[in-house]
Amino acid sequence: MTADTMRHEGRVRADRLRATARLLLPYAVFLAILLLVPAVFTRVPLYTMGNGVYMAILAIAALGLVPLTGFAGQISLGQAAFFGTGAYFSAILTVKSGLPATPAAILGMATAGAAAYLFGRYLFRVSGHYLALATLGLGLVLTIVASQLEITGGTAGVVGVPSLAPFGVELFDDVSYYYLVAAVLLVAVVVVDGLVRSWLGRSLTAVGDAPHAAASSGIDIAARKRLAFVVAAVLAAAAGSLYAHWAAYVDHHTMDLLLSLQLLIIATVGGIRTVWGPVVGAFVVVTLLQVSQELFPELSERVGGQAEIVLYGLALILVLLFLPKGLAGWASDVIQRLTRARAGADEGGAR
Repeated sequence: MTADTMRHEGRVRADRLRATARLLLPYAVFLAILLLVPAVFTRVPLYTMGNGVYMAILAIAALGLVPLTGFAGQISLGQAAFFGTGAYFSAILTVKSGLPATPAAILGMATAGAAAYLFGRYLFRVSGHYLALATLGLGLVLTIVASQLEITGGTAGVVGVPSLAPFGVELFDDVSYYYLVAAVLLVAVVVVDGLVRSWLGRSLTAVGDAPHAAASSGIDIAARKRLAFVVAAVLAAAAGSLYAHWAAYVDHHTMDLLLSLQLLIIATVGGIRTVWGPVVGAFVVVTLLQVSQELFPELSERVGGQAEIVLYGLALILVLLFLPKGLAGWASDVIQRLTRARAGADEGGAR
């Protein structure tokens, strides 16, 4: 082996190591942030660990909108329907059937995924905004049905949902439950990021950006949209199951249209085309919720209980006007520009 060949192989290995480091660095930073949340939220007066749990649950539910809306270009107003499906399955099967929580959650996710697949087989034969309208109707219908059936507890809901006990360890407080939900969020981020980086993600991008060109190249557009819809449904159901065991209570409001809009706002404000968008968006939305509940009433007694909706709307308008890629997308662009500028400066210095 010649010296030139050895140097070339060394450069190749170094490039691979740098590429691997660039890929793993965001995960490492994200993991560090997740581990720091309890230390911060237990000391900052505005937040509680309950907020941390709720943020992670919302981020998981909104994460499914990244491949569906961000890449495939399909707007769904029915995430809450699948969120409620997972929540009700966990609640009913554990409370009324005595099934352990993990199998109940898996059954809820499988049911939501199967329903999304069957629903998508007929829905994606057409084009346009039919998904938004159909999922809007689906959520409204399921909300009404859940409030009427005896098995769902009617308007009273299902109470006494047991806490999760992974590996036999009972989770009694918000701190311990946060670590479980954070672990699920980390796994979900890795899975969705791997999906959008793969050839499936590239085909979803083609479907969303240029559907006619994608069809002419042999991509089954309906199948790709259906895949993204199933992923979104499964993640929403997983979040719903986690919510049910955390809140110990489920009612028809878990399928409310307001929750679907909230999840769409979370993904849009954070960045609909990056897996970090729902995480950032969940932090922003829960922060606005805390501000509206704790600070607004001190400013004026006339502020109602739905003041957070005004803040959500303002945040959405500002992001759409000034940061169309969302907060995470904007931050990613800034980091890339700084990286390119530094690389250019290093190359100039080398010359």
